[in-house]
Amino acid sequence: MLGGLLLLAPLPVPAEGLRNDTPLLPASGPGAVVSLRTLLDTVALGSTATYERLALQAGFAVQTFYLQRDFAPAWTHPDSGWNHSATRALALLRRAPAFGLHPETYAWPLLQSLPDSLQHASSVAGSLSGFELRLTDALLRYAAHLRYGRLQPFTTSPATLSEPAARQSIEQLTQALAAAEFETAFLACQPTGTSYQALQQAWRRTLPPDSVLMSSAQPAYGNAADFRRVALNLERLRWDIALPDSETYILVNIPSYSLHIIEKGRVVRTHRVVVGKPDTPTPVLSSRLTVFMTAPEWRVPHSIAVREILPELQDDPGFLADNKYRLFDARNRQVNPWRVRWSRVTPQTFGYTIRQEPGRHNALGNLVFYFANQHAIYLHDTPARALFREPHRARSHGCIRVEKPLELAAYLLEREHQQAALPDIRRNIATHTTCRYDLAQGLPIRIRYTTCEVQNSRLRFHPDIYCLDEDLATVLASP
Repeated sequence: MLGGLLLLAPLPVPAEGLRNDTPLLPASGPGAVVSLRTLLDTVALGSTATYERLALQAGFAVQTFYLQRDFAPAWTHPDSGWNHSATRALALLRRAPAFGLHPETYAWPLLQSLPDSLQHASSVAGSLSGFELRLTDALLRYAAHLRYGRLQPFTTSPATLSEPAARQSIEQLTQALAAAEFETAFLACQPTGTSYQALQQAWRRTLPPDSVLMSSAQPAYGNAADFRRVALNLERLRWDIALPDSETYILVNIPSYSLHIIEKGRVVRTHRVVVGKPDTPTPVLSSRLTVFMTAPEWRVPHSIAVREILPELQDDPGFLADNKYRLFDARNRQVNPWRVRWSRVTPQTFGYTIRQEPGRHNALGNLVFYFANQHAIYLHDTPARALFREPHRARSHGCIRVEKPLELAAYLLEREHQQAALPDIRRNIATHTTCRYDLAQGLPIRIRYTTCEVQNSRLRFHPDIYCLDEDLATVLASP
């Protein structure tokens, strides 16, 4: 199930404690209260069978929660059913759509019908104590999903509840029970990142106060298409580890074709960008920008050389000179392209490297910004500046072309108190002189794929240029 199984080792509990099968009240009917210690005893059936019998998906976490409470009920009273804490908890589960989640994932339709359910209960899981355990199970998974998401980061695979996440959820639930404001304390488990908080709050404002998920297929809250888009993007944002509010960083959002510089949670600079085409997508990654260069030489990637330049050479070897390219063999010796029989060269036998000299024609433009990553992706200028006026800018081979790169370089130098280098940079650009500039601090950079974000306090949807939303939405649509 998408809630995942809890991967925790059973905590050591005295055998004699677990074997205490004295019920709080005689088990004479469906509403009878059975000792929680007895229900969670795994000695007879083993942990897997015990938790399945109780319909628990996070069984070990539930057991740990009650062990810390000496198996005292948290949500039920033998005479009145749900107590006040349970009422507040159920109201929070009911509002799961405000967080891009489904109440059905946490058995809310069943749990909120406790009085009627007890009249027809025919299993341990349907007893009052069973409902107690089911609510705890739901809340522990709810807390984990609010913080970390329902899926493994950057995949469509269901997540399992790790031991650290389980213990964090237990702590959050324990603190919420003791707090004057249960909801506020419980929801503190959410990510603190600016993008997540802005999106969640903007989405919550669009919902009517009584938003409830009536069924997976037909939501009774807002616009169903909007819910799916918001939900999957909240999921993506939960995968991130939030940078401290004091941190300054670069955020590139691929679907919005934008680069933002964030200072203390605020956008202080914005640059338009060109990103990878759907068949050569820009990857999602995190790194640190540490160096930039003026008038760079472009070493053409092998894939581009054989796919795009080789056909040109087979038609006209003068293509290299016309575009300021030079050809080198495997021993790094320059080769005259007119002396190569290009008709015999195939992508499989292409053993050359191609470099483009600095200058007006260079594909990297006047500036290139480097950050460590396994994809050989970087930010760079471009001679094709007209592209920045186009609304849809998925036009590159994967690297990110940035508008006004000199202004970005000036910002980086100012942060490093190296403004004096700016006149030299301008001269190097004018004279096509290659020069490297190292940044002592550097700047974190995050490249993300978010098709819904908040601008001017309102939701804005971006095109799903790599068609990544559909698979994610399909997986998340199922409770």
